[in-house]
Amino acid sequence: MKDHRRLPTIGRRDIIKFCHLDGNTAAPPLGASLSGRRPFSIPGMTAGTGVGVAPLRVGGLELRSPVLVAPMAGITDAPFRRIAAEMGAGLVCTEMVAAEAVARSAEASLKLLDFPAGMSIPVGAQFVGSDPATMAEAARIAVDRGATTVDVNLGCPVRKVVGIGNGAALARDPVATARVLGAMTAAVDVPVTAKMRLGWDHSSINAPELARALEDVGVAMVTVHGRTRCQGYAGNADWDEIARVKEAVDIPVIGSGDAMDVGRIAAEIERGRVDGVVIARGMLGNFWLVRQAAHRLATGELLAEQPFAERVALTRRHLDDLLDYYGDRRALKIGRKYVAWTIRGCAGASRLRAAVQDLDSRERLEELFGAALAAGESATGFFRPVFTSGEG
Repeated sequence: MKDHRRLPTIGRRDIIKFCHLDGNTAAPPLGASLSGRRPFSIPGMTAGTGVGVAPLRVGGLELRSPVLVAPMAGITDAPFRRIAAEMGAGLVCTEMVAAEAVARSAEASLKLLDFPAGMSIPVGAQFVGSDPATMAEAARIAVDRGATTVDVNLGCPVRKVVGIGNGAALARDPVATARVLGAMTAAVDVPVTAKMRLGWDHSSINAPELARALEDVGVAMVTVHGRTRCQGYAGNADWDEIARVKEAVDIPVIGSGDAMDVGRIAAEIERGRVDGVVIARGMLGNFWLVRQAAHRLATGELLAEQPFAERVALTRRHLDDLLDYYGDRRALKIGRKYVAWTIRGCAGASRLRAAVQDLDSRERLEELFGAALAAGESATGFFRPVFTSGEG
C-alpha cells in the first residue's frame, strides 16, 4: 500500500501567456534493456545495448516510449503530432479543447479533434470543463472520431478558464474533480488521464490527494506539472513534489516542467521518481529533443545536437505537411513561428525576421530557407525560443 499522507487542499490559479512565434532526419537506432525489463522500441530503430526502461502502460495501452508530448495551444495539430511521433514520442495529444463547445457541435472545436489515419502511436484528445455530463459527452465524441485516450486539463491557469471553474480551478476540489472524471471513465472504453499542477499555491499543495481521488474513479494516468497555479512559469519546477505524487498512487505518474535537458529527463525516469516525462516548451523549434530523450532512455547513449542544415530540412518538411493539411494561406501564417525559431539559429538572423512575418507564398518560403542555409549557424549556436504555452 502507498503512504496516503494527507495534505492541505489546494488553492487555485495559474497564469498562462501564449506567445506566437516555432525536422526529417534519419533515425538512429533505439534499443534495449537491462535487468530482464522489457525495453520500449521505436519503429525503424534497431535494438541496442542500453539502460532499458520498463514499458509504460496506460490502461490497456502499452506505450513504446515514456517520452510524451504535452498538449500545447496553437501547436499540437495533426502535422506537429505526426513529426513528434516520428521522433520517438510515446503519446501525443490535441491542444486543449472546450468540452462544452464540442458537445454543442461547434465547428471550430470539432476541427481540433482530427485524428488522421496512419499514426504509429496513440493520440489523445484533451478537454477542459467541469460539468460531468458535458465532459462525458465530449469524451464519447472524441473517441468516435478516433482518439485513443482522453485527457482532462486540470492545470490551465488562464483567467477566463479558472474564472468559470475549469482548469486549475476545478482541481481545487478533489471530490468535484473526481465526479467529473468518473463520469468520463464510465462513458468511454479508452484510458482517461489528467494533467494537473502541484496545487493553487505553496500553502495548498494537493496533487497527491487529487491523484488518489482520480485513481479511485478509474483514471489511468496523471501528469503533474511541478509548479503551482500561482507560480505560472516562474521559478523552477519542483520534481521532489512530483515524486511525492508517484509515492501516493499506483497508476503511472508523468513529470512535467523544465523538461529541456536529456540527462535530467532520463535521470528522473531511471531513478523511478516518475514513470515518464512530458516535453512541452523544450521541443519548440527542436523536435530533435524528443529523439534524443527517447534514444537516451533506450540505449544509454546521448545523440549529438541536430546539425543546422538538418534542422532546417525538418522544419521545411513540417511546413510541407502544414501546406498539405491547411492549404497555403493558413499554413504559411501558422508556419511563421516555426520558420522564425529555425532561422534565429543562423548567422545574420535579424535580417530575415521581418521577412518571416510577411511570409505569404511558397516561393518566399524557399527563399528564406535558402538564405538561412547560405548563412549557416551562428557562433552562439541553436536559439531556444522563449515561449510560454497554453499547456498547464
